[in-house]
Amino acid sequence: MAATPEEALKDAVEAIGTSKRRKYRDTIHPPVHQIIVSDLKDRRFDESNIPEYMSDVWEQYLPSWVGTSCRLDSFEIVIQDSLKIAYLIKVSRLFVDGSVMQTFDAIFTVGNKEGDWRLISRNPFNITKA
Repeated sequence: MAATPEEALKDAVEAIGTSKRRKYRDTIHPPVHQIIVSDLKDRRFDESNIPEYMSDVWEQYLPSWVGTSCRLDSFEIVIQDSLKIAYLIKVSRLFVDGSVMQTFDAIFTVGNKEGDWRLISRNPFNITKA
């Protein structure tokens, strides 16, 4: 549960790494909409398919990502109203040793449901391998 939009944003970025300090399902308000960059398909997470941790399947599908973490490098508000805020963010994915694996920009939108701010949409782009 995040009391502020910035806290929700930081939690959402941490949850896409492997720290396991934040369960992905605890950082979102379902359904969450995501554009998968590799094939430009829409993906929606709802109660039936929310992974507990985003990293749960990486050993099988993204073995090079196992042990990586994500660092929020910067963010700015793109648009907002009383219930939603869209952030333009810059993120670095880090190897276990702290070196940069990749960087990306994204629009992460957080929403407020009864005082609880959580991620409702994410759209990564400008993915650059280090």
